[in-house]
Order: sequence, then C-alpha cells, then structure tokens
Amino acid sequence: YNLGFIYDNGEDVPQDYAKAFEWFSKAAEQGHADAQGVVGFAYTLGLGVPKDYAKAFEWYRKAAQQGSAAPQCIVGNIYAAGEGVPQDYAKAFEWCRKAAEQGHTKAQYILGLMYEEGEGVSRDYAKAFEWVSKAAEQGYAGSQCSLGVMYEHGQGVPQDYEKAFEWYS
Repeated sequence: YNLGFIYDNGEDVPQDYAKAFEWFSKAAEQGHADAQGVVGFAYTLGLGVPKDYAKAFEWYRKAAQQGSAAPQCIVGNIYAAGEGVPQDYAKAFEWCRKAAEQGHTKAQYILGLMYEEGEGVSRDYAKAFEWVSKAAEQGYAGSQCSLGVMYEHGQGVPQDYEKAFEWYS
C-alpha cells in the first residue's frame, strides 16, 4: 500500500501511476479498505489504468462495505447520480447516512440536503437542519451557506435573519 503512494507521488522514484496502481491493487485485493478506495479513485480518473466507472464503483463499494466513510459517501453519490448504476435515492441515503454517522462532513451535508428535498427519505426540514448544522459547525462551506438559507427562510428552524447573515458570512 505504501509503495503505491511512493510511486503516485514520485518520492525518490519517478512518478508512475501504473506502478502505483499495481501496488494499490495488491493491497486492495487483500482486503485493505483504504487501498480499495484508492483503486476506485484510480479507475474514476484513469490514473495508471483506463477509466472504468463500473470497476470504480465495485472497488468503492468494497471499501464502503468495510465501513470506510469516504467510500460510503462516494457510493451514495454514485447511487444519487445514477452514474454506472441505476439511480436509487434510497440506497444513496443509506450509504450517505453511514458515512455521516461517522462524522464525514460532506456526507452530513448531503444527508441534510436529502432530508430537505425528500430524496430517498421523507422530507423533514428539522432533520435537514440537524445534519447540515453538523457539517457547518465543522467548517464545511456548502453547509454553512445552506444553513444561512435555512435560517433566512425558516426551514427546520425559526426564521432568524441575524443567524442567516452569520452563516452566510
């Protein structure tokens, strides 16, 4: 796994994405969750291997099933967008929820938006506010802006223009 990063970053060796992919793949095939996520990323961007969204999803899902938060969020996003898999907001919600519960800020933000829009779950502005707040308080900029909107319009929270301004700022 570490040799993959050495070749990926060109540390004391020439940068070589194909060799990096080879080392990441060896670790991924042995069940290393972080390596599985990196292999998914390589297939997504075509780093050292041809782009292949189906293979990317397969590796992200393997890492997600092991409890890795970032791949869980990615799997959720893939289901929400229907990229290479049938669009399924219920599955998207479940995967994002798993990552959000681990403190993954982007997943918390996405979960809040899903509650706000009623995608994969019943619309619930109070829960939307709860999840968006968690990410906003950790500094996630998209959530901070969304929290401003929620305060401005009184969605899931009493309308409060001063708090809206604070979060917009």
